[in-house]
Amino acid sequence: MKSITRIATMALCTLLMCECFCGCSAKKTSEGNTTSSEAGQVAGVSQESKENHVNTLANHMTEKELSKVTSGPLTVLDEPWNKTKKKDERLAEYQDGVYFEICNKEDMLRNMEKHPEAYAGWTDEEIEDYKTNFVPYISGFVVDGRHYGTMISTPLEDDTTIGWYSVREGDTLTAREFKDVQELKDVFPKLMEEYRKDDYKYYYFGTDIDEEKWEEDIIRIFEAKQNKSYKILPFGTTDLVVDDYFQNLRNQQEDMSWELDKEKIEPIKDQIVEYTFYDEELDRNFVVHVALPSGYDSEKTYPAMVLTDAVWRFNDTAKLLEEMQAGRADPQIVISIGQDYSICNSDNVERAAVFCEGKDKFLDFITDNLMPYLGEKYAIDNENSTLFGHSLGGVFAHYALCNSDTYENQPFGCYIIGSPAFWSPYSREMSDYAEQANDYGYFERNEKIAKRVFITAGSDEDEDYQEYFQDGDSTTEIIVHLAERINAHCDAGSPMAVSKLYKSHHYQYIPEMLVEYMDGFIVYEA
Repeated sequence: MKSITRIATMALCTLLMCECFCGCSAKKTSEGNTTSSEAGQVAGVSQESKENHVNTLANHMTEKELSKVTSGPLTVLDEPWNKTKKKDERLAEYQDGVYFEICNKEDMLRNMEKHPEAYAGWTDEEIEDYKTNFVPYISGFVVDGRHYGTMISTPLEDDTTIGWYSVREGDTLTAREFKDVQELKDVFPKLMEEYRKDDYKYYYFGTDIDEEKWEEDIIRIFEAKQNKSYKILPFGTTDLVVDDYFQNLRNQQEDMSWELDKEKIEPIKDQIVEYTFYDEELDRNFVVHVALPSGYDSEKTYPAMVLTDAVWRFNDTAKLLEEMQAGRADPQIVISIGQDYSICNSDNVERAAVFCEGKDKFLDFITDNLMPYLGEKYAIDNENSTLFGHSLGGVFAHYALCNSDTYENQPFGCYIIGSPAFWSPYSREMSDYAEQANDYGYFERNEKIAKRVFITAGSDEDEDYQEYFQDGDSTTEIIVHLAERINAHCDAGSPMAVSKLYKSHHYQYIPEMLVEYMDGFIVYEA
């Protein structure tokens, strides 16, 4: 995963409403036959006897991932983001002395192969020269569990220089040497005064900013270097700790709260189970809420409505359950996926890390971890289950649809692609960005779409995001063209794409759209 300190431009998403369904009239009955769904209902219910239900999804979770799953009552009403404490579990094992993280040539070569973008501006000669003349260096320090960067540092092998400290000179960060520890002690007060300036607020100094403790630890680092009493920190730890540090820094500046109507959520809290999952590929925690319909019968199967961006969409759970309770919608299990409470779930950098640059890993998590695990707990009708994503989540939903054929597990028969922000800076930065327009080669591998697809948006979005479109399609054009590409591969008797504009800007239409979708009000004509 790329460092979250990377600067990215704010990007949201756009809105038009165009629905495309290919073969969406298929609805499974209790006998297992296929009939035509009434009024073009999107997600029909298959209520087979549980004894006949078989979870067809293979669980690929690792032992570590399985060991970290937790479940329990709903905590979101307690606003857990306000109780999150800065806690660096990565350093829990390194509380007993001085540690050096050393980058050797092997580490450098692996890092170069893993992150070629970091060397994109280098010539072949420069890269070869760097490899040939590479000298191992220290990339970070830990003292009794406190982590420090290399603004004040020491060379690993050069005994002629005891160390240096870095200061800004104009726009350049310059290293200044000092001859011994006493000189460092003498300059330390002025150095701390320098580092307090706003010019340094985006530089990493350490996890502990206590100046007295910092000076004491820095002295211990140099003493450990001189007498070679340091221990080795695993390479890569510094990058992870620094990522965590800047994430915490950003959290302090962001509103981490979830969108909640507590009065509506409170009456249904006992119908909801709150899970936490850890994914090794993304190295992220996810908060997952599973809301069961009233009268849930464990002997029957239910489609799942899976909503990404739980920071906003969990708030729709009460209304969706209400629709079921009133008999306007068939019973379904509502599942919302959010990121850990300790980060800002509405931060587009965090969202892009999952929906864009980490989309392949996130799809792995949902397809091979989350849905198989929940399928072991609940009898889920996968064929009629739906995955919904909006904005950057819509970019992901499109990716998930167009790569669904590459998985053995098939947890969804339906996809809602809401206002896919293909034009966003986060989307454009993806290495496979050009493949979006080609639907990731889905129709090169398949003659026709094998899923039911519902493409949604609002009517007034284009005017709000014109600056991002550049020479490409606007959101309304993106949606029309996506519907055309999908419909071109429909069977002759399948329903065609239907255009419907919700009078809305970026996101306001979503609650209404979800209700219409679940209630079966969207009608498709062949």
